[in-house]
Amino acid sequence: MFNKKEFSKIYLAGFFLLIIIISILAVIIFEKTTKDNKKTIILNLDTKVEKNLSWNFSTNNTSMEVKIGQLYKIDFNVKNYGSIKSSGKAIYNVRPKLLKKYFVEIDCFCYKKQTLLPGEKSTYSITFYIDPKMISDSKVNDTKNMSISYTFLDSKNG
Repeated sequence: MFNKKEFSKIYLAGFFLLIIIISILAVIIFEKTTKDNKKTIILNLDTKVEKNLSWNFSTNNTSMEVKIGQLYKIDFNVKNYGSIKSSGKAIYNVRPKLLKKYFVEIDCFCYKKQTLLPGEKSTYSITFYIDPKMISDSKVNDTKNMSISYTFLDSKNG
């Protein structure tokens, strides 16, 4: 049948073919996992202030492309244009609602009451990420846009 020399050549060729197949599979798996990790979503930010609170509230980042799993910090500009010291507390709303559990705030000015003197300006920030678990949730994994609305409410106990 095969002598020892021919068997070694066949064995070697088979081994190299196996290495090539394993390499191709590794590249395919790597590209698939990196593609998932690079998934992005458009985040739209909206700022509002309750009527009886004399504040301006805005951000320079009204829309941004966010990579799932990456940490972000956004600054908000606030100014008390009223003639008296006033306090407010912010609330937020996430749309679509199903995405709220994937919007993870590490730090947010909305967790505590904020107080500004007349004419005072301040910068508040949020630090957040979009939880990568969103990618494996079939209800929301194809979502391309997310909107978050922050509203400052008057806090009468200023």
